[in-house]
Amino acid sequence: MTTAMIADKDTAKATGVLHIIRADIDTLQFRRWMGSRQIVDDDHAMHCLLTECFGNDIERRPQPFRLIIPRDGRRGTLYGYSRADADELRDTASLFACPLQEKALPLASLDSKRMPSTWQAGRRLGFEARIRPVVRRYKKKSAECYELIRLDRKHKCDGCRLPNPERDAFLNEALEHSDRHGMACAGRSREKVYREWLQKRFEQKGGAMLDVGSTKLVSFRRTRAVRKLHRRYSEGPDALMRGELEITDGAKFGDMLANGIGRHKAYGYGMLLLRPARAY
Repeated sequence: MTTAMIADKDTAKATGVLHIIRADIDTLQFRRWMGSRQIVDDDHAMHCLLTECFGNDIERRPQPFRLIIPRDGRRGTLYGYSRADADELRDTASLFACPLQEKALPLASLDSKRMPSTWQAGRRLGFEARIRPVVRRYKKKSAECYELIRLDRKHKCDGCRLPNPERDAFLNEALEHSDRHGMACAGRSREKVYREWLQKRFEQKGGAMLDVGSTKLVSFRRTRAVRKLHRRYSEGPDALMRGELEITDGAKFGDMLANGIGRHKAYGYGMLLLRPARAY
């Protein structure tokens, strides 16, 4: 490695540039480790695995991430964004990862690529994103609850708490129609509702504008997400969207990549995988 390459790498670490991380996942060993920890949810398991191997610093731990496991495949693939490169992550994991974790996520397969430090406004890019398009629901609080909240901001009780405050964005809109044909008559398909949900998240983040016409719902399923070891779960939508975007602010777009979009980013949702425009 030349002196110039070393200097460039040190500069990248000092400025905290973004890297895209890729690693192989041995699905058999991954399942063995999940069994040893009594974890039944792949996304929850990967969140725990990354935290235990690379630490709890979300700037360095790959997050957001995308776990891709073929239905009948022995090998899966992990992608993620991190402020640390592959060498730094390997050094960290060599200290903290247990042997079974290292078998599940072989450190030798860990690789990284430095992402651009600047993004040109007006540039069009293709993208793919796994999202959980949910909306938050709030129960109307009583006057007594408002008074208790005024005294204690952490106050929660059955009178002001919903058992599941999240709802599928499509289901939430469908429930507002009086008959089952209302959504169809209004031209409100699942794809259209999810596309608008994604568009709003782009607008909230800033940095890029969604090309609504090119954005499609590629796949959809409902999944039961287990987030706690005592088996508390929530059911919700799991959607894969592909489309194009146009960068409007380079700095904010970089933050969007680093932070992801939507909720449940710590559990495999919200990562933007980039590709050339019109490549699908």
